[in-house]
Amino acid sequence: MSTNQALEATPNRLKDGSVSFWGALAISFGNMAPAASVLFLPQAMAQYTGTAVPLAFVFAMIASFFTAVSILHFTRRYASAGAAYTFNSMAFHKVFGFLSGWMLSLAYGLALPSNLLVFGYFAQGFIAQAFGINVDWMIFSFFALIAVTVLVIRGIRASARTDLVLIILETSVIVLLSIIIIAKGGAAGNTLAVFLPGESPQSFIGIIFGMLYGVGAFAGFEASATVSEETKDRFRTIPAVIFTTLVLGGILYVLVSYAISIGYGLNHGKELASATLPMSTLATRFVGKWMALLVDFAGMTSALGVSLASANASVRVIYSMGRDGVLPSWFSAVHHKYFTPHHAAIVLSVLSALLLLCLGLVASPYPMGFSYLVAAADVLGLTLYVSVNLAWMRMWWKDEQHYKMSWLIGVIPSLLGVIVMGIPLLTTIYPIPAWPLNLVLYLTFIYIAIGIVLGFVTKKRDSNRLEHVDQALSVKEM
Repeated sequence: MSTNQALEATPNRLKDGSVSFWGALAISFGNMAPAASVLFLPQAMAQYTGTAVPLAFVFAMIASFFTAVSILHFTRRYASAGAAYTFNSMAFHKVFGFLSGWMLSLAYGLALPSNLLVFGYFAQGFIAQAFGINVDWMIFSFFALIAVTVLVIRGIRASARTDLVLIILETSVIVLLSIIIIAKGGAAGNTLAVFLPGESPQSFIGIIFGMLYGVGAFAGFEASATVSEETKDRFRTIPAVIFTTLVLGGILYVLVSYAISIGYGLNHGKELASATLPMSTLATRFVGKWMALLVDFAGMTSALGVSLASANASVRVIYSMGRDGVLPSWFSAVHHKYFTPHHAAIVLSVLSALLLLCLGLVASPYPMGFSYLVAAADVLGLTLYVSVNLAWMRMWWKDEQHYKMSWLIGVIPSLLGVIVMGIPLLTTIYPIPAWPLNLVLYLTFIYIAIGIVLGFVTKKRDSNRLEHVDQALSVKEM
């Protein structure tokens, strides 16, 4: 294989070779938010699965691998800070490529303020319980925003190391509690019955609906693609990172959800489904209040880790669009010392601060404020997952030799990915949710419409401008 350095002539380059396997893993794993997922998702899934949540997570991991296959095909051959923005640009009309970047930057970008809301909420509760001091959540959120911004500007290596530490802290607490619950036999002993569809009140159909919720726990697994230009041995490292993220995440989710299910006990699915924070409840029940405090601390660190990882991903998409000329070139500037997209980072932080202020005036940070931002990010993210699967199928079809792979490998997994990601997307937008989530949905549609208009206006004003949106480092197969 030979490497085509398509971006070597670009003056504003990110620092090549500054990200290792572990650094890239921290970005993907941090965006996936494992601790937050097991804190907030099992109770939602239990509405359909009962105590068979672990089985739904097994199916969710398999379903996520379908979309991962498409992304793995791309990342084995192309590297770009734009990730899905670049991949879709290569496969489809350049306007759709622009729209993909427009959507992706916000999908990652919204994870910053939404998780800062969660961080502030948990931090306020943690400090109040541990020290008896009441500090407004917004103070914690804004201090965290400043810290994230500094780390993003200081460099991806510093950010990745911080994310890795936060991931180790949060997962250690959650895994420790899970092991204690399993060692004590839960409410009525260890059992494999939680892996049977019969534990779901709706049998296999309930497992499928739970799986669709569970897929959300894996969202963000592909985020390391945004640092591929900065990664050592990128065409091997990034695919390995994405695969490892899904496997480790799946093992963690199955382990923790098993502990939660047996902790509540068979035939107690309704109790689990109605729980606010089941891990905190089980921590108090099986260990003590001090463990519940540690679980809250894990929630804090998870939210902070997602904020940092998603901020790094978002600014690189914005940087990539600025470098390609479809956004103002000001966004493509990199710091003279740290080689990071500092202009993009500053803008993202300012917009996040405005969102924090606005939501702080009209809603509680959690669950209301958090759910508003997540609802918008879900629509954008699921749409992009569907589009990337379609993009790979089109790339496979366009290549004369179909990348030397059969349709069983090149098409079927991607087609299944379209279906798996398309179903929750449809259920998210139809039927239209009640107020105020319907307003969030309408605003998301307006944002997408603005992106479409901007794409066509850009094309009309300068027909050559959009021709640069698929720049990428690429591997040419011999």
